[in-house]
Amino acid sequence: MHPLNDIKQYKKICLLFLFTLCLSSFIAPVIKIFLDTLVSSSPFIKDLLHYKQGTYEFGKVMRRIMMAVAVLLIFLLRKPLGIGFFVAIGIKPVQGWWRQLQMGFLLSTGMFIFYITLASVCGTQIFRTEAISPANVTFQPLKILLIAGLVGCIEEIFFRGFILQALLTDMRAVSAVWISSLFFSLLHFFKVKLVVSPGFQPFIGFLVIYESFRDMIVNFNAILPSATGLFLVGVVLSYAYLRTKSLYLSIGLHAGWIFLIKENKVFFHHIRTNLEWLFGDSKIITGVLGWSFLIITLILIRFITNVSCNGKNTARTL
Repeated sequence: MHPLNDIKQYKKICLLFLFTLCLSSFIAPVIKIFLDTLVSSSPFIKDLLHYKQGTYEFGKVMRRIMMAVAVLLIFLLRKPLGIGFFVAIGIKPVQGWWRQLQMGFLLSTGMFIFYITLASVCGTQIFRTEAISPANVTFQPLKILLIAGLVGCIEEIFFRGFILQALLTDMRAVSAVWISSLFFSLLHFFKVKLVVSPGFQPFIGFLVIYESFRDMIVNFNAILPSATGLFLVGVVLSYAYLRTKSLYLSIGLHAGWIFLIKENKVFFHHIRTNLEWLFGDSKIITGVLGWSFLIITLILIRFITNVSCNGKNTARTL
């Protein structure tokens, strides 16, 4: 019997996170030595790491190390963590899955377009006429759509397919949604830009992690609007999963948001005005209007999931 089998799911998630940080910190110095030998000789690595005047940015490298370690641990510990079981529940074939996916995408993009329209009328978003080109109109949207679908699928499988479902085995739905959404939000800020120079640094991994936690604490007021918006995003996506008992609606919502946010950066320029409290910044979910639209989306999910594509009730009360 595996020693993790008798531990509650929320404790397994905490241990997985801590083990990922520790293992990544031990691996980081070895990876850095390898990069040090390449950064001055390989033009590709030099450009990738922005190597200038004998220094390069290691924070981004550390994030990739943590991602790889997390994937490896999840694969090796998939049985005691119950990942296969939880994910299978979320992506199992259900009637109307394609319509749920489309409904989520259209709902998120529709609300987003409404937001951009209001922002443009109020002068906080200005259309970039210079952005109109054959590449931006044809190939760029397809590329962004592919990225949005991939990221939305991966993040939903991990956060709602595993984290949320694992928490639901040990606690009430409201608590599980709040905790998983908070984790989803804060994890977006677990990053720091740390410039290093070539040379052996045995504690570089631990330093990056320390600086990441420190940066979140020191800049808490600065990240609070974004963290609030991301928390609400997590709540909406979690509620979509609970209402449909599958991940398809939440994947559609997530992919739609990513697609329009990236497209917005291509075609619109954000203007800072005295209405920033209302519209937020270019991230959109940092203002009162963005938060309100997320709450409206939550309410709409309640209505559009009352009846499934085949007329059968698919609701699951939160």
